[in-house]
Amino acid sequence: MKKKTTLILLILTFVIYASNINVQITAEVNSYRSTSLELTPHDPIFITSDSDLEVFPGSGTAENPYFIEGYNITTTSDTSIYITGTTKYFAIFNCYIDARDFGIYINDVADGTAIVIYNTCNYNGLSGIRIESSSNSTVANNTCNNNNGYGISLFSSYSTVFNNTCSNNNNHGIKLDGAFKSTVFNNTCSNNGYSGILLRSSSSSNVTNNICINNNVNGIVLAYSDSSIVINNTCNNNDCGIDSSNTENSIIINNMCNNNKWEGIDLSFSDNMKVTNNTCSNNNNYGIRLIYSTFCVVTYNLLQENDGYGVYLSTGSDNNLFHHNNFVDNNPLGGYPQAYDNSTNNFWYDSATQEGNYWNDWSGTGSYAIDGDADSVDLYPLDEPTVEYSTVVSTTDENPFNFTFTLIIVIVPLLLMKLYSRKRLKMD
Repeated sequence: MKKKTTLILLILTFVIYASNINVQITAEVNSYRSTSLELTPHDPIFITSDSDLEVFPGSGTAENPYFIEGYNITTTSDTSIYITGTTKYFAIFNCYIDARDFGIYINDVADGTAIVIYNTCNYNGLSGIRIESSSNSTVANNTCNNNNGYGISLFSSYSTVFNNTCSNNNNHGIKLDGAFKSTVFNNTCSNNGYSGILLRSSSSSNVTNNICINNNVNGIVLAYSDSSIVINNTCNNNDCGIDSSNTENSIIINNMCNNNKWEGIDLSFSDNMKVTNNTCSNNNNYGIRLIYSTFCVVTYNLLQENDGYGVYLSTGSDNNLFHHNNFVDNNPLGGYPQAYDNSTNNFWYDSATQEGNYWNDWSGTGSYAIDGDADSVDLYPLDEPTVEYSTVVSTTDENPFNFTFTLIIVIVPLLLMKLYSRKRLKMD
């Protein structure tokens, strides 16, 4: 027992400091993930009390949750696995799920007790996985494809959704609604009917390191989700890369938003936003567009070869600041200039440093005129392109990147326990 504890502590220490933490875990566990043909056929599972969980292996503690594992539940019933009203810890692990409405549906379970990991939830009528009124839930490493509604829909705060694949769903790949202070990390959401990832009424959340490509509407959407952070995502080949609406005090930073049908980044009715160090190139309309969005700071972005303006400000987008952006070959059909301002009191330079933006078509002397009725100018164009050097921080001190906490405290011990159990069974 002492050797086992020491080994786990050593592995945990290594995992904490490894930069590719999830890749290592994914590779380790995928080595024994079953296919649907290898799983045990099972009838739909309906759990409405703690006693219903007792038929499954485990003890219901955080260290040894009940395991619902290794089942193929393909059914014409409403739901394959439904759990509500429980207080014990449980993990739905390595199952194949296909039902008429919901694959896995968890509702009103005790805080932090639900873990849904390494399942395949395809071809469900509404959602592959749905969790509501169950805070601090974890949804990791699942495949939720070809569902008639959502891949994953989550209505629970302080939750973590990471390493999932959600593709070819008729609605959103991943939807968080009312999921305050949640984290969506390292998911792949492609070819969905609407958006790859939607955050609605989910303030103080983190959307990090996701790939959202080829979705029919948006890559990532922030709606009524104040004080959130969208960082290091790839949002290419959608209608719009990142769409923020009715959201304030959020950060959009270090994202790739290229080859979208409309804008790379679109802010509407979104005030006090920070848009920094993003790449918005080869979009069919604008690189970045602001509609009725005020007091935003847009800096250190690369705006290159967009068919329209690199930055477009509609009427009502006032008191915004733009500096140290790189404008390269935008608006080729319209020619000079590369930005449009139809609002008031916007500044196209940093007055403190007397530095503006880089415009590759600037003459080299004088100011740079901005198109639009505002008659704005960049008084201090830059001779050379700029490079971002600011430090990225979380928007909340209370719950910064809570996927790390979940990974270390919940997922790693869980997987280590399963690996140990399997090895022990083989030895026996």
